[in-house]
Amino acid sequence: MIAGEFTLSTIILGAFRSATLGYWIDVGYTRRGLATRGVQQVCQAARDEMGLHRVEASTIVANAASQGVLRKSGFEQIGTAPRYLHVGGEWQDCHLFQRILHDEALPGL
Repeated sequence: MIAGEFTLSTIILGAFRSATLGYWIDVGYTRRGLATRGVQQVCQAARDEMGLHRVEASTIVANAASQGVLRKSGFEQIGTAPRYLHVGGEWQDCHLFQRILHDEALPGL
């Protein structure tokens, strides 16, 4: 059985070196720390294996649990976007988050 999924999309290299994080955990596996551990591992791979500088994520405003996962994983809220995602048949406001993975200069940039 699959407990959840984590994805990095919209991966942009060059000067931006950023990606967008998405994830979900099956309701039967919530409250076990799996989302937090998964987000932390994806961020570590984004930094160490892909050389990314930044990962961004968004949550529907009402999704306090996912916001907690992001905060525990080192993300900071950087804003709120009105009518950002179309979910449940309507446009939803979302909180926007980012995590800076490192500030060191990268070779070749």
